[in-house]
Order: sequence, then C-alpha cells, then structure tokens
Amino acid sequence: MGETAITIRAKTAPGATRKGVETRNRIIKGAREALEEGGMEALTTRRIAASADVKLATLHYYFESKESLLLAVLEDLIADMEEAYRQDVALPKAPEDRVEALIRASWRYIQRTRGKQIAQQELTLYALRTKGSEWLAARQYNAYIDFYGHLVFEDDRDEDLRRIGRAVARQMLIGIDGIILQSYALQDLSTSNDDIEALITAMRGYLRRLMVERDKGR
Repeated sequence: MGETAITIRAKTAPGATRKGVETRNRIIKGAREALEEGGMEALTTRRIAASADVKLATLHYYFESKESLLLAVLEDLIADMEEAYRQDVALPKAPEDRVEALIRASWRYIQRTRGKQIAQQELTLYALRTKGSEWLAARQYNAYIDFYGHLVFEDDRDEDLRRIGRAVARQMLIGIDGIILQSYALQDLSTSNDDIEALITAMRGYLRRLMVERDKGR
C-alpha cells in the first residue's frame, strides 16, 4: 500500500458474504493492534496480514491503499468508543449535566485505553504529515465533533441546538486532547483529575452562555 492517498472506491464484493465481513474485520483488528502496539512504523502490510492471518494479496483485495485501511481503523475506533460510552453512562436530560457526564465518561474511557489514545494521536499526526492525506485528519476530527455534538442535547433536531452542540464538542475536544497528552507525559493522575474538573466547569459555563445568546437572538 502506497504512502500517497488515492481515491477510495467502494468495494462491495468483499463484504457481500459473512466470510468477507469476518475477513475484513480481522484485517482491521490486525491493523489496530499493530498501531496500538508499535505506532505508525509498525503498520506494515506484512505485520497486519500476519496478525489477521491472511495473505498479502487478500489484504490488498480488501483495502487498496493505506489510507483506506486507516479510515476503516478510525471508524472502528470511534465505534468502540461510542459503544463504551453508551454502556458506561445514562445521560441526564439537562444539557449542562449531559456535558459533564460526557466528559467524565470520556475521562474514564481514556484512563483504560491508553494504547488507543496514543494510536489516535499518531493517526492524526500521520495524516497531517503525509501530503494528500490531510483529509483523513479532518475526517477524524469531524467524526469526534459529530459524536460529542449529537450527545450534548437529548434532541438536537433544531438547527441552533446542533450548532451549539458542535461548538461545545469542539471545545471539549481541545481540552480532552490536551489533558490526554499532559496526563501521559507527566503521569500525575491527581493533576489530570483537577484538569477534568476545570474542563467541566468551563464547558458548563460555555454551554450556558451559548444558550443565553440563542435565547436573546430569538
């Protein structure tokens, strides 16, 4: 798989059968394991194929470029995060309380998924450093923003609420990304817990302000 991004064409045949879906999922799992254990340098076709127990030709059949495989890995990571969050917390109705619950659930998830968090950081840096792959970083962050944004309100069908939810999600991600790196670098859980509390206070206040501005604008 080349380093240059190419147009990703949908391949319907590999996923048309149960065996095809299982093989594709094994390849994605193998890529995730390689990325989490050794970073982007370990994400070679041979290592992925060996981990997935498939031939190189089979890997190329399912994923025609490195970027198409990384996109599948990204989608799998986000799906894993979403499932973990929904199992971990029942979101309250009040938006400010929902934001707090989301941040706390995020922090619990981060603490038990160190490898996944570093892998996602490396995926972002790879996309930004690789000419033609910048779209993957944008896809990654838009997916995170959509994920958090849709959960800020119990019902976000209103256009203003969707906009506010995405605005809050962006600021949450800024804080969470910083806390992740600082927590892993300094290995000071007490300080990181304080940072999470500060982020919660800031995000509750930010959401409150946006809602007031929305009401004034009506």
